[in-house]
Amino acid sequence: MPTVSRYPLPPNDERTALREGIVKALQAVPTQFSSPINLEGLPVQDLFALNTFLGGAIENQTVATLNSSRSIWDPDNRWASYRFNRYAESFPDVRLEQEGSDQPIIGIELKGWYMLAKEEVPSFRFRASADAMTIWDLLVVFPWSLSNVISGTPVLSPPSLSRLSMQLT
Repeated sequence: MPTVSRYPLPPNDERTALREGIVKALQAVPTQFSSPINLEGLPVQDLFALNTFLGGAIENQTVATLNSSRSIWDPDNRWASYRFNRYAESFPDVRLEQEGSDQPIIGIELKGWYMLAKEEVPSFRFRASADAMTIWDLLVVFPWSLSNVISGTPVLSPPSLSRLSMQLT
């Protein structure tokens, strides 16, 4: 297994404080998450397949939550001309960007992970590349379950966050 070392975030760069605010705002996503889906009768071993199905809902609702909680991640209105946008089937899934710019300030790769999955840790199904990310980017894993353990509506738990910018050696 490769050794992982993280690049330090520059303490005097305004994006570092922005990133810290975004991390705080991401904690609100599970409390805002709702789904009209109600599952019953699906075999337990097939529940993990809902990650793909729920992925779009998690991404959409994360974008909505972040854009509506600007006072948490941008209390001084420094980033007023920026907003979060979702990019389906793209890396990263969510980007904080200024309108008309193709250079995001921060990218967020979102993953759903069924808490009762056989695997002990989520599978991210991608290989890290220093060219695809910045030191401020995040990988956010939202563990989820069903309201009645193996049936019911999807419920998100607080996210697990990690900086994507890792140097693999």
